[in-house]
Amino acid sequence: MSEPTAPHVPTLPAMRRQALRHHLMNEIGRPARRPRRMLVLAPAAGVLTAVVAAGVVTQPWAPDSAPLVVAVAPGERAGATMLLNRMAEAAVDKPVPTSGEGEYVYIRSQGAFAEVGDGPARLQPVRERELWIPRYEPGNGLLREPRFDVPLAEVIPRQSRLDDVTPNAALVDLPTDPDALLAKLYREREQRGRGNSRDGAAFTAIGDVLRESLVPPQTSAALYRAAAKIPGVEVVRGVTDAAGRRGIAVGHTELDRRDEWIFDERTFEYLGERSYLVADTPDGPAGTVLGTTAVLQRAVVSALGERPER
Repeated sequence: MSEPTAPHVPTLPAMRRQALRHHLMNEIGRPARRPRRMLVLAPAAGVLTAVVAAGVVTQPWAPDSAPLVVAVAPGERAGATMLLNRMAEAAVDKPVPTSGEGEYVYIRSQGAFAEVGDGPARLQPVRERELWIPRYEPGNGLLREPRFDVPLAEVIPRQSRLDDVTPNAALVDLPTDPDALLAKLYREREQRGRGNSRDGAAFTAIGDVLRESLVPPQTSAALYRAAAKIPGVEVVRGVTDAAGRRGIAVGHTELDRRDEWIFDERTFEYLGERSYLVADTPDGPAGTVLGTTAVLQRAVVSALGERPER
């Protein structure tokens, strides 16, 4: 069983367009001030979109936050293709991630992201969040996350309605042939004409789908096989997600930054992501963590705001 076919996904999904528009208008209306620290998010659309759509586009007020530095383990490029193809084979044999009827995909996760721009990057505390997105048709979504610890906490909503959200069916409506899928990602990068290299953009795009959507087995397999064809992907062992779960990671490095997808080493279940510096930069020494996440639960629910059993 797989999600039904949906219309072609635009290069810039509605949720991302909304987030960027919100952020732009917020910045236009901001009075001039001394350079301030920026909240660096994981390179994925899902996390960025939901946080910005919630109105949280400025730094959290956390004066006691500190840099987090991890050891930069060597990556194994030779084993990446083998691992990803093994993961693809395992994904095909897995059942659909959830069963039953429902109109919304529910995703519970936790994560922490760093501030950069005024000295070494400082990682904020790990916070849990819940996201509801429409399953089949564009519509409203919902984000719940704790307020950031700011002096005027009441201006940061605990719950935010998300408008015109791209449905899960559209997010996972991708070619199941890995060559066709990778070619599609490369074309979209060329259409944008800016940002990461085409290989880095393809890696990021695959991570976007893995993170905050409910992916059918055949699509998961295609994503892993496509990732195996991206030059520079590597295996990193002994990696820990934001929930403290240890796993094996598939990483890609660009501009002194390594982005990793973390999986259970036995079941290949997706656990989360981690991003960190691999060289000394003005934002910190090698190993400075810029973001860490963990997906704790995925399910289908009937109503916006409904929670599944944990």
